[in-house]
Amino acid sequence: MKDFTLRPQKVVVVGDAFVSPETMEQAVRASALCCGEIRKLRWGSTDKQEFTARQLRLERGGPEAVPYADGLDEAIADADVLLVHFNPVPAALLEKAKSLKLILTCRGGLEHIDLAAASARNIPVLNVIRNAEPVADFALGMILCLTRDIALSHLKMRGGEWCKNYYNSDFLMTLSGHTVALAGIGNVGAALARRLLALGVPVIAYDVYTNPEKLTQVGLGAVKLVDSLEALFEQGDIVSLHLRLTPENEHMIGMQYFSRMKKTAYFINTARGGLVDQPALVEALQQGYMAGAALDVYDSEPLDADSPLLQMDNVLLTPHIAGTTVDAIPRAPFLLMREADCFLQSGVNDRVVNAASITLD
Repeated sequence: MKDFTLRPQKVVVVGDAFVSPETMEQAVRASALCCGEIRKLRWGSTDKQEFTARQLRLERGGPEAVPYADGLDEAIADADVLLVHFNPVPAALLEKAKSLKLILTCRGGLEHIDLAAASARNIPVLNVIRNAEPVADFALGMILCLTRDIALSHLKMRGGEWCKNYYNSDFLMTLSGHTVALAGIGNVGAALARRLLALGVPVIAYDVYTNPEKLTQVGLGAVKLVDSLEALFEQGDIVSLHLRLTPENEHMIGMQYFSRMKKTAYFINTARGGLVDQPALVEALQQGYMAGAALDVYDSEPLDADSPLLQMDNVLLTPHIAGTTVDAIPRAPFLLMREADCFLQSGVNDRVVNAASITLD
C-alpha cells in the first residue's frame, strides 16, 4: 500500500448532482495519496430529482441497473485509483480497468459496486459513513414532532385553528415514557440509540449482525436486543426503521409486522421506502393498527400527489431530506480520504469492505 503514497497515481473521480468532481479532486489532492493525473467525470446531470430516480434504480437493481458516466470506459483503462459517489461500478467496467488497484466510494451503501468482481481482481474497496449523524438527528426530530404533535399543531395554526386536542391526546406521553424499537442498529441506528439513551429513553433493537458483546464494546450495552423482528414491532412504542434495502427485503415490512403493533405506537422510516409495503402501511394507518407514522422515504419518489398518506393528520411527511446537510454529503470525499490515508499509511483496514476476500499488501 505504500506505493500509493510514493509513486504518482492516475486517478479518476466521478462526481454527480450531490458530490461534485471538483470537490472530489480537492479531497484527493489534500490526501496522502501521491497524485499524478486526475481525470474528472460527472455521472448524469445536476438535476437532483433525476439523481434520486437513478439512485433508487441502483439500490434495487445493483450496478448493472443504470449506465455509468460517459467517458469512463476510456478513463478507466489506465487508472490506478477510482473515486465515485453513486456512479455504478459493474463487472463489465472493471474488465476494462487493467491497472486499477483501489476503488473509493464516498458513501456507506455498496449497491452500486460489484464487490465480487472487485475482489476477483484483488482490488480493495473503501467506503465511508458520511450521513449517519444527520439522519439520526432527523429521526429523533421526527419522533418528537410526531409524538408531541409539533408539526400538526403548526399546520393547524397556519390554517387558523387554535387546536388543543389531537388524535393521540388520550395517550400523549413524555419521550422517556416510550420504548423506542430500532429495526437495525448499524451506523444510523447506533447514532440514534446514543441520542435516545442520553435522553433517558429505553431502547430495544433487532439486528442479525450484532450481539450484546459488540454493543457493549461501542458503548451501547444499555440497548436490549430482541430475538425477532416480530417481537420488535410488538414491544416498541416507536418503531424506527434502519435497514439497508436489498432484493431479499424489498417490501418486507408489511401487514405481518404492522398488525402486531400497539394501537398507540408510531412507525418511523428514514431508511428506504422500498423496504415497506406502502399500501399495507396505508391500510394499517386507516384501520388503526398503529397511532401514526413519520416518513422521509417512499416506494416511489416523489410521492404521488393522490397518495392517501397526504390526507392523514397522524402522518408526518418529508421529501427524502434526512441526510441532506451542508456538512455531510457534499463534504463526504474529505471524510473518505481521511479513511483512505489511514489505510494507505498504517494498513488499518476497517473500511475495506472486501478485506476478507482479497490479499492486502
